[in-house]
Amino acid sequence: MIFDFYASLDKSKACPKQANEASLASGFVDGCTFWSCRGGEKNNARQCYMKRTTGLKEDILNFPDGLTLDTDFTRLPDTTWFGLSVSFTLKSPWYSKDDHPFHVLDNPVHKDRVFGVPFMSAASWKGLLRWACRMQAGLFAHLKTHDMKMNDWKDPPWIVHLFGNEKEEQNDLRFGTLVFYPTWFNKIGFEVINPHSRTLRAGTQPIYCEVVPAGTKGRLRLLYAPVPGEIERDKVKPTDFIDSLINSITALLETYGISAKRTAGWGTAKIDDNGWRLHPDNGSNIKTADDVVREIKGRFTPQGGDQ
Repeated sequence: MIFDFYASLDKSKACPKQANEASLASGFVDGCTFWSCRGGEKNNARQCYMKRTTGLKEDILNFPDGLTLDTDFTRLPDTTWFGLSVSFTLKSPWYSKDDHPFHVLDNPVHKDRVFGVPFMSAASWKGLLRWACRMQAGLFAHLKTHDMKMNDWKDPPWIVHLFGNEKEEQNDLRFGTLVFYPTWFNKIGFEVINPHSRTLRAGTQPIYCEVVPAGTKGRLRLLYAPVPGEIERDKVKPTDFIDSLINSITALLETYGISAKRTAGWGTAKIDDNGWRLHPDNGSNIKTADDVVREIKGRFTPQGGDQ
């Protein structure tokens, strides 16, 4: 069956007519890739792929009707659990290199293997947000005084509570209380990096990067899910970390960026107006970061007592 598939691709001597088969996971992509392997055809195949992909309608990069991977936060099993979602719009291109081993482009954007939809993985969100929380906790000042190294840095209790500790911890390895979910995008564009020769001071060979373009909307989704007794064991309550967590999310999206090539300004975003949601909302109509903080502190502060 695999032989038949590639034998059929070998019959294609030009840009594949099927513009979208299984989204951008196979079919058209494989046809362009196979075509690019013929002598002298790589540039033609690349231009074909870019032209067709740029013209794709947004609904083609959405999941099929009836299939949703969004998590329902309306029915959580414990009153200490809550979900948080943040809607944002990209201000600059988002890029994360795909791990597909055989592709017509040298720098394809990260896509789902089955549906071909570009997405940012949950693991990427966890790593970036942990770093943003560490910056919120004073990591930058620590690096300046330790030759830009993390020697002797210890995460404060609220970061360990949310994210767990490092894999190197052999005696007390533990997971955090935050659960992360992927972010799916429905647009694709292209950026060109053109390295210049130092002698000629001119571009030599342009490098094309497939990206999610600026203006595309996305959503960060988190679930705070401590196991029974974990809050008491860590002596960390939601009221202790919610301000820092909200500030870290805002800084990560709007200042640091969530993309590869962040130092070049890629992956910055603007949190949408009224883009914050707290689940279950209990009729609280959460819309802003301040609303989230007030609601969390109201839920987890004992009535008639201190935090």
